Amino acid sequence: MEIIHSDKVITVMRRGLNLIDKRLTDHGVKVMLVVQDMLEADGCHDASVRKDMSLLALLHDIGAYRTEEIDNLVKFELGNVWEHSIYGYLFLREFTPLGEWAKTILYHHADYSAMEHEPRLLRHYSQMLHTADRAVVWHDEVKRSEDELERHFSNGRGRIFSPESIDLWQKCRKSGTFSRLDDPGCLDAALSCGLLDDSEAKAYLTMVIHTIEFRSRVTVTHTMGVMEIGVRLARHMGLSKETCQQIYYGAMLHDLGKIGTPVSILERPGRLTPEEMAIMRQHVVLSGQIIDGCVDQAVARIALRHHEKLNGSGYPLGLSHKDLTLPERLLTVADIISALCMSRSYKEAYSKERCLAILWDMCRRGELDEAIVSAAETFFDEIMTQADEACEPTRQAYERISAEYQAILKEHI
Repeated sequence: MEIIHSDKVITVMRRGLNLIDKRLTDHGVKVMLVVQDMLEADGCHDASVRKDMSLLALLHDIGAYRTEEIDNLVKFELGNVWEHSIYGYLFLREFTPLGEWAKTILYHHADYSAMEHEPRLLRHYSQMLHTADRAVVWHDEVKRSEDELERHFSNGRGRIFSPESIDLWQKCRKSGTFSRLDDPGCLDAALSCGLLDDSEAKAYLTMVIHTIEFRSRVTVTHTMGVMEIGVRLARHMGLSKETCQQIYYGAMLHDLGKIGTPVSILERPGRLTPEEMAIMRQHVVLSGQIIDGCVDQAVARIALRHHEKLNGSGYPLGLSHKDLTLPERLLTVADIISALCMSRSYKEAYSKERCLAILWDMCRRGELDEAIVSAAETFFDEIMTQADEACEPTRQAYERISAEYQAILKEHI
C-alpha cells in the first residue's frame, strides 16, 4: 500500500514550510534551479549528488525559522549569517538522510578565503551553494543587471567566492539561467530532482514534522506520542497491519498544520480565548491544504478527523458516529491521551487516573468510542511506557543540537 508517493514528499515539504514564511521555500526553489545548472556545467551526472545537492539548495535556509532572520536573509549584504547556518546544518544532519552532506549548509555564506582548511569537496559544494544563493538574491531583491552581478562576482573572486564557482556561474549565465528564474515552468521542473526511495521519503516527511520544533518543541513530542499510542492501541485491538500503517501515518500528519499556528497560541498556558481557539482550530484546515492530493485518502481522513466527536460536537466538519471509521475514532483517543499524559512546557503531565477519568467522562457525553477507551485503560501503562521511549531519540537529538549549536557559534562569532 502506497501512503505517499515519493514525488509528492517535496510538495508536502514546500507547502508546509511556506506556512512559516513563503520566502523560505520560494527562494530555495530558485537556488535549487541554479545549483542544478551549476552541477550540469560542472559535468556532474551522479544522480545521488544531484538529488542531495538539490535538496540542500531547497532547504538551505531552513534554520531561518524566525521571521526577523528571514527578513535579513533576503537582503544582499548580510550581517550575522552563522546562527541560521549552524542550526540548519545540525537540524538537517539529525533529521534527514543527508548526514555530513548537511555541513554544506554550515558554510553556505562563508567567504572562500575562510575555508582553506576545509576538505576540497566541502569547499566546492558550499561555494556552489553560496554563489547560487547570491545570484538569486541579486535577481529577486537587488534587481540589477547580469553584467553588474558579473562585476560583483569578479570583485570577490578568490576572496568571497571560489574561482571554480564563478567559472561555473559564467557558464550558467551563458545558458540563460538568470532569465529562467522568472519562468514558473522551469522552477516546477527543478523540483523534480529525482525520486526519493521509500526510506528517504519517510525520512523527509518526518523532517517536516520535526520542523515544528522551530516553533514549538512540545508539538513535535506530542506528534511522536500520538504515533506510538495510536499504533499500540490499534495492535491491541487486533487491527490489521495495513490499518496500523494507516494510523501511523495519519498520526504523523495530524498536526502538520500547526507549523502555521502562532507559538503564542501553541504554548499558551490556560484556556484560550474564543479568538485564539478559532485560530488554533485552523490547524486542521492547514494540514488538509498541505497534504491535499499527496496522501492516501484513508490516511488523510484519519489525520484530518482527529478532532471530530461521535456526537457531532467536534470540528472542523461536525461529523458524527456514522461518518467516522474505527481508525479515525482511535486516533482521536490517541491524540487526547498524548495531550493529557505527556508533559508540556506549560503544564505537567496528568496522572493515569485523571486521564482515564476525562476519557470516560467524554464517553458518557457520547464523544468517544467506549471500546477504544476500554482498550486504552487495559493497556495504559504498557502503551505510555512505549510512547515515552519512542520520544526519547527526538529529545536526545534536540539536546545534541542545542549543545553543538552553542559550541559551533562560539567558534564563528
